[in-house]
Amino acid sequence: MIWPLFRYILMAAGRDRFVWGLLGVLAITVSLSNFFGSSVITEQNEFASTFAAFGFRLFGVICVVMFIGTYIRRCFENRDIDFLLSRPIGRIQFIFTHAAAFSMIALLTALVMGATILGLEKHTAEAGFYLWWASIAVEFLIMANIAMFFAFVITSSTACLLAIFSFYLLCRLIGDILGILQNNTAQLEGKYVIMANIMEVISMMIPRLDLMGQTKWLLYGPPTDITYLFLLGQGAVFVSLVVAATAIDMHRRQF
Repeated sequence: MIWPLFRYILMAAGRDRFVWGLLGVLAITVSLSNFFGSSVITEQNEFASTFAAFGFRLFGVICVVMFIGTYIRRCFENRDIDFLLSRPIGRIQFIFTHAAAFSMIALLTALVMGATILGLEKHTAEAGFYLWWASIAVEFLIMANIAMFFAFVITSSTACLLAIFSFYLLCRLIGDILGILQNNTAQLEGKYVIMANIMEVISMMIPRLDLMGQTKWLLYGPPTDITYLFLLGQGAVFVSLVVAATAIDMHRRQF
């Protein structure tokens, strides 16, 4: 039952025109990157590569989480979840199969976008490109499983998507928030000190997506330190925790 369910989820991506939407995003991003790159005076190829990498990262996350969020909520609304759980499959296996299928979709999305960058741009640093590619794949994995978690937990489709994108925005801005707090520590007092401490605790529990997928890696190669190894490891641990939390919620849910 695990393989048919896995295949069913992948087929759902085809029915929802996920692939066509992804190809449309690729075409628009590549066209815009070439257009804006040709409008600058110097380093046209480098600008186009940076713009394309940023666009692929942003729109890739949007495509993946939109599909996962709407697919799961539609399954609940159409009673597909009840039907699938009536088959010979446990709830834990049910969640792990969904996590594997969604992770496969996220990895394929990162693969297509990375291959597009590699095929179009000839001025990327090789080691930096593969590091950027790996970090983008980890980011897509994190957001795919976060989308699955929120879609299973939150009953409203609108609230689910808002929660997903709010989490992504927080992960992308957490570095700037910490920088502001650290530069103004001496000026904080009262309730603002408490809020600053709360934000520091939150920063230790969420993935640092602001440090992943840095476009400067494409042009100048990987950093000299090994901070990125911590980021990749943090992503793997966070994905495991999110999948476990989703499995626990599904196990305790009453249908």
